[in-house]
Amino acid sequence: MASVPCAEPEPDAVTSSADPADAETPAALRRATADPLFREALGIAGGSLSAALDRLDAGIDPGPKRLRGMAMSVSRYALRMSGRPTPFGLFAGVATGRFGPNARVVVRGHAAKAVRLDAERLHERVQAWLALPEVRSRVDVVLNDLSRVRDGRLILPGPTRELSVRHSALVEHVCATVTHPVPYESVLDRTAEAFPDAPRDRLDAAVAQLLRYGFLISSITPHRLDDALFDRIAGAIEELPEAAATFRATRIAVREYEKVPPGEGGDAWRRLTALLDPDADTDHPPAQVDLRMDADIVLPTAVGDEAAAYADAMWALSDAWVTHLHMRDYRDRFLDRYGTTRLVPLAELVDPHRGLGFPSGYEAARAGGGPAPDDYRADRDRRVLTAELVQEALLGDDRELRLTPDLIERLAATMRPEGDVPAPPPNSLELNLQLLADDTAALDEGRFRLIGSAQAGSWLAGAMTGRFAELTDMTEELAGLVAAAADPGTVPAQISFAPTGRRALNMSQVPELLPYRIPVGIHADRNDPHCLDWRELLVGLDPIGLTLLMPDTGRRVLPVVPHMVALDHWAPEVVRLMVDIAFGRSRTWTGWDWAGLEVLPQLPRVTHGRVVAAPRRWIPSRAMRASVGEPREFDRALREWSDRYEVPDRVQLVDGDRAHGLDLDSAWHRTLLRHEMRRSRIALLEDLTERGRGCGWAAGHRTELVVPLVRRRPTRTTRPDVPAVPARIPAPLPDRYHLPGEDWLFVKLYAIPGTHDELLRTHLPTLLDTVGGHIDRWFFIRYLDPRPHVRVRLHGDPARLREVVLPELARRVRVMRERGAIRSMALDVYEPETDRYAGPDALVAAERLFTLDSRSALAQLGMRARGGLAVPNEVLIAVNHALLLESLGDWDWCSWVVSAFVKGPAQTVFRRHRPLVRELIRPGRTAAAVEQRLGVSALADMWTRPAEGRAYGRTVLSDSGRRPANARHENALLGLLHMQHNRLLGIDRASEGRGYAILRGIASDHLGRLAHPPRQWPTDVEGDRRDDG
Repeated sequence: MASVPCAEPEPDAVTSSADPADAETPAALRRATADPLFREALGIAGGSLSAALDRLDAGIDPGPKRLRGMAMSVSRYALRMSGRPTPFGLFAGVATGRFGPNARVVVRGHAAKAVRLDAERLHERVQAWLALPEVRSRVDVVLNDLSRVRDGRLILPGPTRELSVRHSALVEHVCATVTHPVPYESVLDRTAEAFPDAPRDRLDAAVAQLLRYGFLISSITPHRLDDALFDRIAGAIEELPEAAATFRATRIAVREYEKVPPGEGGDAWRRLTALLDPDADTDHPPAQVDLRMDADIVLPTAVGDEAAAYADAMWALSDAWVTHLHMRDYRDRFLDRYGTTRLVPLAELVDPHRGLGFPSGYEAARAGGGPAPDDYRADRDRRVLTAELVQEALLGDDRELRLTPDLIERLAATMRPEGDVPAPPPNSLELNLQLLADDTAALDEGRFRLIGSAQAGSWLAGAMTGRFAELTDMTEELAGLVAAAADPGTVPAQISFAPTGRRALNMSQVPELLPYRIPVGIHADRNDPHCLDWRELLVGLDPIGLTLLMPDTGRRVLPVVPHMVALDHWAPEVVRLMVDIAFGRSRTWTGWDWAGLEVLPQLPRVTHGRVVAAPRRWIPSRAMRASVGEPREFDRALREWSDRYEVPDRVQLVDGDRAHGLDLDSAWHRTLLRHEMRRSRIALLEDLTERGRGCGWAAGHRTELVVPLVRRRPTRTTRPDVPAVPARIPAPLPDRYHLPGEDWLFVKLYAIPGTHDELLRTHLPTLLDTVGGHIDRWFFIRYLDPRPHVRVRLHGDPARLREVVLPELARRVRVMRERGAIRSMALDVYEPETDRYAGPDALVAAERLFTLDSRSALAQLGMRARGGLAVPNEVLIAVNHALLLESLGDWDWCSWVVSAFVKGPAQTVFRRHRPLVRELIRPGRTAAAVEQRLGVSALADMWTRPAEGRAYGRTVLSDSGRRPANARHENALLGLLHMQHNRLLGIDRASEGRGYAILRGIASDHLGRLAHPPRQWPTDVEGDRRDDG
């Protein structure tokens, strides 16, 4: 799709004089707005400015201050109309395009308008009408699926606060009645039958209150702003003659205005606004207008190929956890709470008391005091290399940083931590690019440039163009694009929701593109087989994040939002979460990133091939910011700044996603710049289209392209294999939790991570020595969320825990606090990770193994403090992993390890330590090797003599004990290894990955030696060459 400015007036036409004083006159404003198309566009863009211009035309003097504000607004709109092709009212329109062997471009002008009533204003009217009994009686109502019951109250989350009503018998009855759409009068009838002593008018008032505050949603509450909705509204207000007549007249006025060509619709627009906003009391227009351009656009395939190559390059440079760091934390919390195989209904998951609530940083999480995740910070190596490249580019003649293949590889290498497994690229995305070429012949000859936009695009092909689907007759094509985002076998489903800011509903008007849909907080029939109830979707883990599944078939669901409404601002939190689950992986396509250098006063142009990923950019100086109130001082500071940094006269002013051209040689434009700098921290970019340069191919129009890209499907999917999911929702596990005073005592000892080793090897053993006779199992883990602490869990007879263990714990904690060993302590509820460790039948055996591993960790921390176990951390944890796996029984753990852990870059750590590792890990006799090499018989005895390991092994191993019984048991083993690293070395993903790499390396080494007996290996050196693990 291409977006094109509706007209290309010269910016200087706004003010014929370079003197700001001349620009701020009624005559100058009348000249600037004399063009009928521009005046009509102004009326649609902002009601208050248009009304002020009408008063000016009528001879009413607005006064100097207001006149200056009007002049600035008109100037900005004129500059926008001439230079910014982003669709907006009549300022710019959209057209479809395609790629072909040769370029052909014909822009005839504007072809059609699409006009809709403003969603916010319509919602206000509907709410007023629903307050009337004669309207309510003619609508259907349904329960808002965002509501839930909590502690005797019906709760409805809101954008700033939640609403609640008492969940009385009456409210409970109404909610049970309207689980699917029911006529309002039928609701009253059924409620009257259930409560015969209550007057009908009181019942009506109670149900009407539920409707008024959003617990119930009516069939005329705006969501999809189409003729079907307007017909329902017309039918509902039939008994209101005046309102019905006005509504009919409004629909007629909308159609009449649509038919009038742009530039000739001023009177029709005024008639429409008089009906919709007779008091002219709002700043925003009463209707949404979009424009389709009459254009035939065929671009050479080389343009699409260049965009695709650019997308590939930027994917290589997209760092991990730039955009969705909160989802890494959320996945970890899910894993800790539910394990690797548990499937959790989404409604339960987002309940802050029954589940996890929402991720940190969401509105609901902040209201509940959840911690905000750390912001993304580029790795030091990336920053250093980027800074070096920026400096070199700024010292060059053309101030350009060229991204060559070698340079991309160097930058990418700084972002791939050791052990990182490459994430698969997105299935689809779309790029927003400006195209520059002198003419169509230049396009065919490859003489063109593409410029990246401030709004780079979207992670879903079709999202940027979704709201124009019907206007451009692209519904079928967009449906195919949106569906292409799903993996084979996955069900793409379109989320439909009512934004929390009602005006945002104007931007989300997308037809149904997919067979399946997920309604959230809107009027819908959840009994429709193609309607997926979000509350029943199941959330589980897969190798690259969280995933959503259908409860009846177990098929994966890809929730998509095919429009660009900002979900973090305007969507219910559950909508944002579903999309974050689908797209919030460790890596997302982010485009060019400055690695923290955005604060520099100037940045070079960044190019990849024929694509300008980032134009040259400057930040106004401190002296300019300090003098915005003094025109002469400002001009002096601007001259010094522009001379120093070689800023051209023609630039683009950028404020977020707003941009327009400026001529710094114009005094009036400098006035505009001063005013913008008062309001926000803007940046200035080089204007690569100044004076129409590069716009000849589109008849002088500055044009943006939205280029959809779909990943080529490999012969075999690159998505990691995922365990099969049950065809139906699993029976929920009983809520098993243990409160203080029962059979588990759970204490949190808060201390900074650097003191955890000392706390564990000094203070915890003293406590255990004292209370050991009163407990039968115990274990500890380290934890960071929300504050660093060590969790200690002690099991025993409840009476002994209360009477002996707890008082002793109090005494020991007081000593720890007085010595400064801990910050504080807390008792908490112990909720066993039953599902994570193979289910309830295996839980006690798992907890006994936790005890063994905790004893082992404490012993080794003590040995290391005394100078023992002098081996690298990654080798030591690999040895522990081997000891644990061998303690489970006589089984082929090497084959399992090779299949469970993917070989990656971290494998170099095994090659570095191979001789030592071969001495310490000898599959089948590792304990003996450890005792012989390190002289620690206690550690060897600890892992070979007790029965804890074999007891748990009998649960999780099958096939005559040769491998884990199923994916659930395999995940239990992975959980054991993960927690073993946690106890011994702490929380460190990179360190954990290095340990697994060594474990995999020695396992592969062992299997290779079994497959190739020593007589086939001439020397040990040659053997080293043949096997890299």
